[in-house]
Amino acid sequence: MRDLEHSAPARRSWIHLSFQSSAGHSAKYRSDIDGLRAIAVLSVLFYHVGLHWCRGGFVGVDVFYVISGYLITSLLAADLERGKFSLLSFYERRMRRIFPALFTVLFFCAAASLVLLNPAEMVGFGKSLLSATLFVSNFYFWHSARPAGYFDTEIVRPLLHTWSLSVEEQFYLLFPLTLFVLYRWARRFIPAFLLCLIAVSFAMNVWTTEHKPVIAFYWFAPRAWELMIGAILAFKALPALPCRVVRESAGWLGLGLILIASCFPSIARMPFPGYVVLLPCLGTGLVIYAGQTGPSFVKALLSFRPLVFIGVISYSLYLWHWPILVFSKHLPFRFSEGSEIALVLISSTAAAFLSFEYIERPFRGSNSPISRRQIFAFGFAASVVTAAFAVAAYRSKGLPERFDASTQQLIASNLARQDDYVGTCSNWRNRIQTVSDIKWCNLGSQQSHKIMFWGDSHVEQLYPAIERLYSEKAFGDRGALFVIASGCLPDPYVNTNGELFYCDTLSRFALMRAQESDVDTVFIGFSSFQLLQDNRVCLVKNGKCTISFSRDALRSRFLSDLSGEIRTLKTRGKDVIVCLPFPMYDVKIPTLEISNAMLGRFGWSQNPIDISPASLRDAVRAVAIQEGARVFDPRETLCPNGQCLFEKDGVSIYIDESHIAQSQADIFAGNLRQALMTHKNAGAE
Repeated sequence: MRDLEHSAPARRSWIHLSFQSSAGHSAKYRSDIDGLRAIAVLSVLFYHVGLHWCRGGFVGVDVFYVISGYLITSLLAADLERGKFSLLSFYERRMRRIFPALFTVLFFCAAASLVLLNPAEMVGFGKSLLSATLFVSNFYFWHSARPAGYFDTEIVRPLLHTWSLSVEEQFYLLFPLTLFVLYRWARRFIPAFLLCLIAVSFAMNVWTTEHKPVIAFYWFAPRAWELMIGAILAFKALPALPCRVVRESAGWLGLGLILIASCFPSIARMPFPGYVVLLPCLGTGLVIYAGQTGPSFVKALLSFRPLVFIGVISYSLYLWHWPILVFSKHLPFRFSEGSEIALVLISSTAAAFLSFEYIERPFRGSNSPISRRQIFAFGFAASVVTAAFAVAAYRSKGLPERFDASTQQLIASNLARQDDYVGTCSNWRNRIQTVSDIKWCNLGSQQSHKIMFWGDSHVEQLYPAIERLYSEKAFGDRGALFVIASGCLPDPYVNTNGELFYCDTLSRFALMRAQESDVDTVFIGFSSFQLLQDNRVCLVKNGKCTISFSRDALRSRFLSDLSGEIRTLKTRGKDVIVCLPFPMYDVKIPTLEISNAMLGRFGWSQNPIDISPASLRDAVRAVAIQEGARVFDPRETLCPNGQCLFEKDGVSIYIDESHIAQSQADIFAGNLRQALMTHKNAGAE
């Protein structure tokens, strides 16, 4: 996202660290814009590493767009005014700015992928590498996006961040020629024409955000207005601000809008881009506008030399930070959250400085030793190399020949394990308003007494084992009834935050159904995931979320509600079994086993860490026993000697970090038979 002409100064030493742009000698150079770039790239970087006070940091890209539109249009306007406009010269400058650092990062990612990515990941990487090479990765990531699009929580795509470069380059395929035509035949109407384009593009942004949000994020047409805000400032279509007070007010307001968009959690939860993107874009426009006609405190603040230095290396920093973050997730080492953040920040900054100083800078400016012919040849050759690697990765189905036959088999088995689960009974974000809206599942006879299984996906994962027991007629004429709400605690007073969760309503109906006369045993289970999160679950009153619980407050409330549920069911003569939380690991087990298979040749391997706290299990056990319920502990099956089973012969028994694969669920059959038969006998007494 580098956008300004820089002349390369003579080399003074092998290490050159000046904390200022190489364009600082130019009278037109504005160091405050480099400071603005620093705010943009740091916002993105802080957002990606997960700093909670920068939840809207993704708007840094929008800040870049406005800056880019301003600087590029300033150069184009100057060329047009001097009669020196040339598309060839324009694209040469773009190649000098974009290609060297970009292709260095692409080569690095290709090399790292050979070591760290499994064949399935390599296929996806190959597709993204080809799309990044052709500057259409925004369309690739749009086409392959999950419903959350860019905001999907999986950090697995090393080139995801190249979508923004593609948007920018697609804009610059059309914009220079458009400006040339307007300048030649309708010079006076350029500002009016740009305003019309801004209005049309912004309207597209608003409409697509509501109806096609992933398109709104990734396509260049709904984003073009952001670059054109900078373009209209470059044509000085607005009156100058000679008054210092007005400049100060505009500058502070603009900076404030950027910081609000980056830091306020409520802003980050709004539909994006939509209307909320006005904050960073107008904020950036105000800062640039205020700095056009004179000094101000904001301009001086943004010219702070260390901040300017970050701005100078911002393009390389943007390129390097995301692959470093993604590939660090594949390394067989564990870091604390703080250590991981520090590692990514330090290594990204170091890589960015080296990239800027020794890769970007030599290609820049009129003093560059690289000729036009050479830069075009370099661009073509680099594109051919990355495209060839991408096609090979895709056509070969992930370059599996990197591994020996046994490693390939382990990788294939663990990849298959990730899909070894079929949701049978789940109510997943169903609109639950009446009992008929609930999906119920049955096993065995439904005429006599039943066992009701109530909970989330951690209860549902037992279905294959229970189904086997029924095929063996283990429970005679007793039927089974399942009511499963994935992502929900079995609690009629709380709901999971998020769209289309009706956990409280479903739990209310489930508790009512459990009290009916044909149910004699109620089996209640739940994942510990919700109980380990802050602000993921809210208290429901009159059908609406009121307050979001902290982790400790939710645990206290849920245990109290669970106690009340057991008491209610016991007074109705029901046997109650409470399933203690399953082990929950810090990594997806199939992914871990794939990594162990791939990196074992280097002597690297690791085991998962169970992050489900013993204190929570003890508290659930205590509540159950106190209220007269019995306990089913999955650890009696999974951890018979205190050492938990998570793989067999290098193949995961899980599909992720906490769900047992369907083909492996039979391991619970024995303990389930004993627990449920005990209750049958207890009921008969």
